[in-house]
This record gives sequence, structure tokens and C-alpha cells, in this order.
Amino acid sequence: MSAVLALQCRPARLTDAPAYHRYVTECAEDGQPLYQVAQFDPDGWLQSLLDHAEGRNLPSGYLPTTTYFALDGEEIIATLRLRHGDNEATRQWLGHIGYETRPSRRGEGVARTLLGWLQRHVLSEPVLISCDEANPASLKVIAAAGGQWLDRRYHAGDRCWVRFYRLAPAKRPGLCGRQ
Repeated sequence: MSAVLALQCRPARLTDAPAYHRYVTECAEDGQPLYQVAQFDPDGWLQSLLDHAEGRNLPSGYLPTTTYFALDGEEIIATLRLRHGDNEATRQWLGHIGYETRPSRRGEGVARTLLGWLQRHVLSEPVLISCDEANPASLKVIAAAGGQWLDRRYHAGDRCWVRFYRLAPAKRPGLCGRQ
């Protein structure tokens, strides 16, 4: 757990491109659909993440979304996306937060650290967060963050049951103190 204490958590930057290439490659090789697409143009994908944070070039129906990284030195080890606003997708199945951990760094508490950092440093009001109920690691992350269970829903597109939670901002000393 000591490696988690040294993490830097912050919004994505264009200067993260070399680290983002490596992160995208590992996540794509792990079979994560988002990164299987991003691997074909990681620089363009990173630029689109930065544009989406500013509300520019949003695909139809998308909300402005800020991407945050947890970094260990120069390496991105987790990514979190915070959707700003509300629409049908956030209310019905997606929630406001999506995240993943670099496959080679799973099990170290990185997602919990990044989500806790977001609660302490970014969130000013409660948000919705969802998780495939067949994902015990994410269920533990949400529980550790104090997620308040709301309900479960069947997501026909992904053919799975999704659990929905309300996640409140937190006010306690952080593990990711540097910005």
C-alpha cells in the first residue's frame, strides 16, 4: 500500500501523451473496449479528452467530461472520468463517474485512492456512480468511498445487472495530496 501513498492525482494534460500511449497499449492488450479504439490514435484520443473537459467537440448526447489521472512518477496507473451535468445516460445506467486501473497495477488500492481524491478535491455535490454487479473489485472501491446503494438495473446493451450508488463529497485528509 505504500506505493499508493506516493501517487499524484490530477486532471489529464497534453504533456501526458508518452505515458498515455503506454497506458492505452496495456489497457487495449487487456481487452478493454475503450482502449482498443484509442490505441489507433492515442494522441488524438488524449486531445479529445481535453476538448471534452472544455465542452468542445462533444459527440451528440455527451456531457462535458473531465479526465483525471493517478500517476506513479511518469506512469499513468489509473484513469477516472467525471461527467458534468445530467442526462438520460447518467440517470439510467452510466452514472457520472467511470474509472479503470492499469491492468498491471490492479489490487493495489489505486482506484480507491483516485476516487477518494476526487471526493476530497473535486466533488462539491453528490453524484451517481454505477458498476456491473459482476465486478467485485469496483463494488469494493465504491463501498470504501461510502457509496450509498440506490438500486440495481438491467442494462440491455451490455446484458448485465448494474448497481447504482450515490457518492458524496468527502472532507478528510488525502492520500493523493500533491496536485
